[in-house]
Amino acid sequence: MFSNAKSAGVLLLLILLLCGCLFPACRLGSGNQVKINNEMPGTILWAWERGEDLRFLDTRRFGVAFLAQTLVLERDEIVFRPRRQPLELAPNTYAIAVTRIETNKEKNKRPALSDKQKNKIISLIKRTMDLPDVRAVQIDFDVMASERNFYKSLARDLRKNLPENTPLTITALASWCVGDPWFNEMPVDEAVPMAFRMGADDKAIRDFLAKENDWREPLCKGSYGIALDEPLLETKFKPNRRLFIFNSDAKGWKAEDLERLP
Repeated sequence: MFSNAKSAGVLLLLILLLCGCLFPACRLGSGNQVKINNEMPGTILWAWERGEDLRFLDTRRFGVAFLAQTLVLERDEIVFRPRRQPLELAPNTYAIAVTRIETNKEKNKRPALSDKQKNKIISLIKRTMDLPDVRAVQIDFDVMASERNFYKSLARDLRKNLPENTPLTITALASWCVGDPWFNEMPVDEAVPMAFRMGADDKAIRDFLAKENDWREPLCKGSYGIALDEPLLETKFKPNRRLFIFNSDAKGWKAEDLERLP
């Protein structure tokens, strides 16, 4: 998610943008719509791998999506890396347990993407539901094209294994949300568009949003994912959208940071 992941390329993105703008019929539709969760606060702070004391938050306005674990797929195994930094939250904070999934890119360690790995991931994600105040789970997986079918299968089986009515969300590269509908049949409540750290797609997507365009893929139309150090000053946010906000400050979130939020 926060490793400067890049999509296939600017040319493909521009083609998708043009296709969507001028020829709406050329896009694949999807009946899978974002599911609005009224219990989840309107602003969610991402708390990544560092010590965080977020007891100052007004729990009526803010929730926290915290990195609970990182799972690295390697051959037919999973390297499990639990959260190692302390996280302090006020009682009754709406907490979302985030599982980051990565794949080993070394030639002789490429993942098998097996049922064994899928079932282990499901088991580990279910365990995060036992952490204090966790009410939802989120998956952060910047999949390559060859890994998409595995991801879709994982999401389907995970949904069946989560407690009923548990919100299940995923992060999505912004380029997916403007014209790459491969994920729109996944049984998730929403895909959070990461409109930051966009690499080669940055200018094209910022220009797209500055023109008051909306995400084209239905699952993306519930929120914006932004970074505190990359304010989208020219973006006209659509009303009633939830904001997920990342802060790269090594010292973590501070009360005064809230004054800088959109």
